[in-house]
Amino acid sequence: MKIDQVMIKEMLGAEQVGHYAAAVRLSEAWYFVPMAITSSVFPAIINAKKQSEALYYQRLQKLYDLMVWLAVAIALPTTFLAPWVIRVLYGEAFLPAAGVLSIHIWAGVFVFLGVACGRWFLCENYIKKNFYRTLFGMVINVVLNLILIPAYGIYGAAIATLLGQMAANLIYDIFDKQIYPSLKMKINALNPFYFFKRLLK
Repeated sequence: MKIDQVMIKEMLGAEQVGHYAAAVRLSEAWYFVPMAITSSVFPAIINAKKQSEALYYQRLQKLYDLMVWLAVAIALPTTFLAPWVIRVLYGEAFLPAAGVLSIHIWAGVFVFLGVACGRWFLCENYIKKNFYRTLFGMVINVVLNLILIPAYGIYGAAIATLLGQMAANLIYDIFDKQIYPSLKMKINALNPFYFFKRLLK
C-alpha cells in the first residue's frame, strides 16, 4: 500500500512525498467504512447461503451495489471540494495535494468492492485466489509507478494506485472463470442503469 510513497521519495524527494501523503491520508480515512459494513452484514449473507443460492447471491449483489455507490457518493464531492479541503486542513503550501486527492479518492470505489469481494472469497474458500489478486494489483501498481511518476509526478502515482486497485479488484476476475460470479456482480454494481433499475423495484 505504501510502495508508491517510497518510490516518490526516491524519484522526486521528500517535499513531494509530503504532499502526496497528505492527500492519501484523507483518501484512505474512509477505508474503515466498508470494513464496518461487511462485518455487520456478512453473517446474514452466510445464513442466506444455507437457505438458497439465489438468496445468497441476491444479498451479495446488494452489498456490492452498496459498496460501489457509497464510494461514489464519497468520491464525487471530494473531487470538486479537494482544493478547499486541502487549504483548510493543511494550508496553501500543500495545495498540490488537491490534485492527488481528486484522483486517489476514486480508488476507493475498487477498495470498497475489494473488501466485499474478499469476504466472498473467504466464503467460497478461495484463499489463494484472494492472495493472487492482491499480488496482481501490487505488480501493476509498481510497474505503473515506474512509468507514471517520472512523467506526471505525484499525480502519476495517484493514477497508478487507482489502476492498481482496479486491476486487483476487477480486472483480475476476467482471467479466472471460477470467480466469474463475482465479476458479474461487480459489473452490475458499476453499471448505473442496472443499479437504478434495481433501486426502483
